[in-house]
Amino acid sequence: MEHTAKRKRCRLPMHDYSENGAYFVTICTDKKRKCLSDVSRGGVLPRPFGKVVENELLALSERYEVVIDKYIIMPNHIHILLTVQRAGQSPAPTHNLSGVIGAFKSRTTKAINQMMNTPGRKLWQRSYFDHVIRNEADYLRIWQYTGDNPAHWAEDEYYI
Repeated sequence: MEHTAKRKRCRLPMHDYSENGAYFVTICTDKKRKCLSDVSRGGVLPRPFGKVVENELLALSERYEVVIDKYIIMPNHIHILLTVQRAGQSPAPTHNLSGVIGAFKSRTTKAINQMMNTPGRKLWQRSYFDHVIRNEADYLRIWQYTGDNPAHWAEDEYYI
């Protein structure tokens, strides 16, 4: 009998992710491949894949009702601090957090596969981690963590 690991639910129960609010999102590359950037004493140096990711990330606020407050593109994961700012009453399916992140992952994967002429290659892990920002202190702590992430790369849980 084959054993399949049960995936842990990342979403906060009873939270409406289509509501306005701030979120901290971490997305890892497939198999934690270090293909997005390099970390050096001078900071983070994006690789070509990382530049595609950054361009798509910055375009999110043009396509959806979100504001990218801060982000960092690490070698094998990205951290995004974003705010959903819906104006309407009934959002389109892509105007909630999972829809926005799903569209982002799809667009970056497609762009990189076209760039490399490798259709079907997986860029991201299946899911992502999110944290609902609950107050200003939480927001400021995550803002600091995001900015400090490159300095702590060697101790990072995603460092392999």
